[in-house]
Amino acid sequence: MDKPVSWKTVASSYLLKHPYLSVRKDCRTAPGFENHDFFILEFPDWVNIVAITEDNKAILVRQFRHGLEEITLEIPGGVVDLGEEPSLTAVRELAEETGFVPGDIQLLTSVSVNPAIQNNCCHLFLATGCRLIGEQALDGTESISVELVPLTDIPGLMATGKIHHSLNCLALNLALSKLTA
Repeated sequence: MDKPVSWKTVASSYLLKHPYLSVRKDCRTAPGFENHDFFILEFPDWVNIVAITEDNKAILVRQFRHGLEEITLEIPGGVVDLGEEPSLTAVRELAEETGFVPGDIQLLTSVSVNPAIQNNCCHLFLATGCRLIGEQALDGTESISVELVPLTDIPGLMATGKIHHSLNCLALNLALSKLTA
């Protein structure tokens, strides 16, 4: 079996440039291949937080997702601001979306979101000992309800598709594995 080849960028241009999403068209070539156009979605990094209260309940959020045009059940998360450490983003997003702050936060892992067409990573965190300290501080486009769910219900919510966001499922599975180890 031949080894995979790396592609060289011959030309690159932006079709769209926005702080939250840029679309880049790269013309690339590789040995044995002709020039071909590839489209890259550039996003900032994201965080997702599996947040657990002091009495072992998962802090989940419901919000409308424009891609699916439906309200989904998820873990809190958001965009890493330019120059911000992902762990600080995780604490900030958790507080903004839910009003909860963690007693402890740890990185579970960082994953590429979709390396075929995207350039960003998602940093998955486990926040434990979370306690409510205030109200939500939602952005102008956010409408989020908070639900506290027994940790033991999480596998069933994923198995039945009630939680179906792939990055959320990964984070929840990693967190459950760590918490039960």
